[in-house]
Amino acid sequence: MNDAGPDYRSALRLVRAHMDGHWARLAAAAVLAICSAMFEIILASLVWQALAAIIERTEPAPVDTGRIIGALAFFALISVIAQQVFFGLSTAVSHLVAFDVLATIRKRLGSTWVATPVGRLSQQHSASAKTQAIDHCERLEVFIAHAVPETTASVAVWIVVTIWLFTVNPWLTLATIALIPVAFYTMLRAMRANGHRMGEWVAATGEMNAAIMDFLTALPVVRTFNRIGDSHERTATAVRRNAQLQSDWGRAFVPWGSPFSTLVVSGLVLITPIGIWLYQAGSVDGTELALFFVLGPIYSLPLVKIFYRMTALPLLASGAQEIAAALADADQKEADYAPAEDLTHEIKFENVSFAYEPGHEVLKDISFTIPAGTTTALVGHSGSGKSTLAELLLRFHSPASGTISIGGRDVDTLSDADLYRNIAAVFQRPMLQAGSIRANLTLAKPEASEQECSAALNAAELQQVIAELPDGLDTHLGESGEGLSGGQKQRLAIARALLADRPIVILDEPTAATDAETELMLQRSMSTLLSGTTNLIIAHRLRTIVNADQIIVLEQGKIAERGTHDELVASGGIYAHMWADHTAASDVALRGTKEQA
Repeated sequence: MNDAGPDYRSALRLVRAHMDGHWARLAAAAVLAICSAMFEIILASLVWQALAAIIERTEPAPVDTGRIIGALAFFALISVIAQQVFFGLSTAVSHLVAFDVLATIRKRLGSTWVATPVGRLSQQHSASAKTQAIDHCERLEVFIAHAVPETTASVAVWIVVTIWLFTVNPWLTLATIALIPVAFYTMLRAMRANGHRMGEWVAATGEMNAAIMDFLTALPVVRTFNRIGDSHERTATAVRRNAQLQSDWGRAFVPWGSPFSTLVVSGLVLITPIGIWLYQAGSVDGTELALFFVLGPIYSLPLVKIFYRMTALPLLASGAQEIAAALADADQKEADYAPAEDLTHEIKFENVSFAYEPGHEVLKDISFTIPAGTTTALVGHSGSGKSTLAELLLRFHSPASGTISIGGRDVDTLSDADLYRNIAAVFQRPMLQAGSIRANLTLAKPEASEQECSAALNAAELQQVIAELPDGLDTHLGESGEGLSGGQKQRLAIARALLADRPIVILDEPTAATDAETELMLQRSMSTLLSGTTNLIIAHRLRTIVNADQIIVLEQGKIAERGTHDELVASGGIYAHMWADHTAASDVALRGTKEQA
């Protein structure tokens, strides 16, 4: 958002881009709204005619006058009913259009989040997604379902009434509308005075939502450590800042915005003196004057409706610009991809560097090749960049420099479909969803048979655990796989990767959450089932990668050593010391187990 304020046409452009097949219904809603408003005019006309019948009565005629007024009252009742019916139909049709358009926008937003690199997405708070998909879209719903048909009707009715009044008496009509241009001038000044604040207000609202969500999420922890005050203060600060911005908006709006609501309904201020003067001069009769006295107070009500829509326009425009920017970024990204055919599975890192923050490189000039059908293991101390390398291959982030290729094709030029149909990954923290075990297992292969599921579970040493559950594979898991132990979650994630049967497998510390016995069983199973695939393994338990074709040792973001297990142990370098420490720790653990026995 720039200092000039939001682009007020952004909401219209966003809606127009998603209106395919809906224009006829929206036009019908506008016509129905105009019909509803016209019956309001008819009602006002009937009231005027009733007054005219009384004013123009020159001799007592109570029966005739009563019949006339009775008939007018009947038609007035019909007008009220018709006005409400047409208004209800207009609202129903416009809401159906709004819901369809919003569903399309929300689906595209979902696709955008799916296509966004996970690293960039993880830097955005979930509250930001909520703001886009719910808050901003709800404002668009009001714009489509109410602003478009009602504003159209308001303008149409105002024009019709104005023409009608001009045919009755031009001078009183000019008196009626004289203050309207002044009123709208004040509204435009109010909007210009506040336009530049909308971006800051939208950002502050997002920060407030994020702070509230963080506070609720962390509440058990901060309560345990008696730090509720600190956590609450951050949330309170965000709420106060949002409230302050709203107050600033109000203070800037009131000086110019308030006069609008006053001037736009002040027609009688001019109608009364001018009307009396014209009446005394014989230029207007009592019936005509009555018409302007009847319509004067309500003449500008359609414009008041427009006023309320205009006050929401800056916030609507800011949200629409945010949504449009997200969708445009995804469209550009998707348009840059070319199809990948006959992709081989050799992986190559060439002079790759990466930093989460500018000036703090996590990886520095990394170059190595993983030949197709071989296994490469990454080892190193915590923070050396092992997991980051795997995430770069998965395109969770983009390198600051250098390239990563699969089969000679830069991964940044592959579509998500082409990239991920070739890669299966098991993360350090298993990614499981609320739902059945079967749904989590077959996520990448929904059509998997019972035999294929059983083979994958057996390979991950999880078949017995599933068999003991009352509902087996149909057992429901809570959020993040709640209902399984840490080791069981890890093995389910491994089984899922094996079932996916991808030519490239990334295992980020695949046995980190398993005990020693299960680790050995998993190692035997994976050695068999991963043969023929191109594998990248990250592990702290070095014995899980002793048979790797290539081991790369990372130290402070650089490749310090590379070779096979035997070569690196013989070299007496970093890996050799890590291996010595690992075997020593294993011996201590083994002696402790024997002593307990």
